Amino acid sequence: MPDLPFIEPFGYSHGWRDIVNDVSFDVEERRPQSTYSVVWQSDDTVALTLGQSVTVQAKASDPFRDALDLVPGVDVVFHGPGTVGTSISRRSGQSTTLSVTAIGGAVTITHLQVRARPVPTARVVKVSAADSSSIQRHGQRSNPGDAPWANQNDAAAIAQLLLAHYAQRRPTVTLRLVSADDELLLQVLTRTISDMISISHGELGLSADFHIESIEHTIARMPNADQEESGCEQRVHYATLSCERTGLIVPANPFTFDVDGRGFDDGVFDPTAADDPSQVFIFDHPTQGAFDYGRFGT
Repeated sequence: MPDLPFIEPFGYSHGWRDIVNDVSFDVEERRPQSTYSVVWQSDDTVALTLGQSVTVQAKASDPFRDALDLVPGVDVVFHGPGTVGTSISRRSGQSTTLSVTAIGGAVTITHLQVRARPVPTARVVKVSAADSSSIQRHGQRSNPGDAPWANQNDAAAIAQLLLAHYAQRRPTVTLRLVSADDELLLQVLTRTISDMISISHGELGLSADFHIESIEHTIARMPNADQEESGCEQRVHYATLSCERTGLIVPANPFTFDVDGRGFDDGVFDPTAADDPSQVFIFDHPTQGAFDYGRFGT
């Protein structure tokens, strides 16, 4: 790929505020109950004329399974000369849609409920991980988010990924590219999120690999000196890239099948996203498709 010169403004952040070296998640462990109970109910009064229908969104406090059909007189309490026809949109989840239709005459509904097998929280387990060297150097920096719907193993994996990615600072830059010709325009337009690019800035002493995190394309109109009298303007395409330094270090001794000194006791797995196109495993390739040569990517 040819070099793409950028223009001002060039934004640079050292990445101190993004450091995360102490991660903790509260993981809810749920257990489905074997017996049925009321998982949602409403005492709102709803009046229906003959043939009129109403739909009600029923959202339970906990997920549920195997919801039962609504039974008139039990799950749908009403009075009036008519009766009701009912349906339920789904039987498992945390919400469902109830449909009630007046049949044979007008009815007034005074109570609605859904019976199902609830899946309540049995206990809450705290999953924690920390990088002691990062804490000693930068102070404790906790992760502000959570991991909804993750089990213990998933939460532990997320914690390790966060530490691997953010325990040390990751500088970020924002730069603007202007396509000067068709070849450069093609390169700018084909950049996508997560692409790795090399960025150099002489005044900052910066020369490193970065991953693209966001891209914003802009077409602006700029006055042209040769066209000022005619009132014409020249269109210019800008691409603003927000990037984060990769920080990945490919190990010198990656795990390789059938190679002495690179087995489970000696070799190490490549870090997340260490996908060198010249070395990653490719099917039907004469060398990269062989276990002794091609590495498994992420």
